[in-house]
Amino acid sequence: MPLYGTLDITQNAKALPTLGNLDTEAWTLPKAEMLQLLIEVPRSTTDGLLPKAMHPALPSYVILAVTRYSESPVGPFNLAVLRLGSRAGAHPRGFLLGAVASTVAAAKELRGRWGLPVEAGEVKFLRRHDRVMGTVAKGGKTILDCALVDPQPVAGTDVQYINWVTAANAPLDGQTQPMLIQVDPKYTFYKAERGKPQVSAFDAAAWNAGAITLADPIVGTCCTVDTDLPRIRFVMDPLKPVFQGTRRIRESRADE
Repeated sequence: MPLYGTLDITQNAKALPTLGNLDTEAWTLPKAEMLQLLIEVPRSTTDGLLPKAMHPALPSYVILAVTRYSESPVGPFNLAVLRLGSRAGAHPRGFLLGAVASTVAAAKELRGRWGLPVEAGEVKFLRRHDRVMGTVAKGGKTILDCALVDPQPVAGTDVQYINWVTAANAPLDGQTQPMLIQVDPKYTFYKAERGKPQVSAFDAAAWNAGAITLADPIVGTCCTVDTDLPRIRFVMDPLKPVFQGTRRIRESRADE
């Protein structure tokens, strides 16, 4: 029997971001610098964090990512996200638990256009000769301090970025309702590096991550890419298996 998450997002719908519509315009985000760390976590600490429609990853892991967007429709900003490794059917996905943007304008647009659970805070992305560092603070308190140590060049084809899934309220069939929204950026690689993940500070509660504790590092990368935040193509019923509850909003990225 396949395993499913246990979270019923409909029980606390007021806490979710709300979209005005499912027809947001795409954002082009050139020359983004993306620090991504995959870290294994004890399965017992992830209980209650994954929606019922999705499958937990085995072994359990999280994705910590800090990205510097040098250009966007709302100006430059940094974004930090925490995603829980999971699957939608057979497809690997990262379910968004929490996010922090470095500007109020970016936080507002990301919540209202794509349903990211994002707040404004202090997000820093810093490159040194022997490491790439990301730090996040809210209310003067550091909630993440991480780094990619001793980065070494690799091919972009050696790096895998999986699509995001976020929980939000959005209008569908004349009714605003809780749903799962797939966010599937594309990537054109200019530079890719791989190294050792290092996390010296992590506040699970500040990331809506329950009792998650970090265990063994899996892999860390830092890449310079042209990317985007695309128009929404798929939404999912949060209570049904995705093969039953997936709804196509538009046919393809060509519709952008």
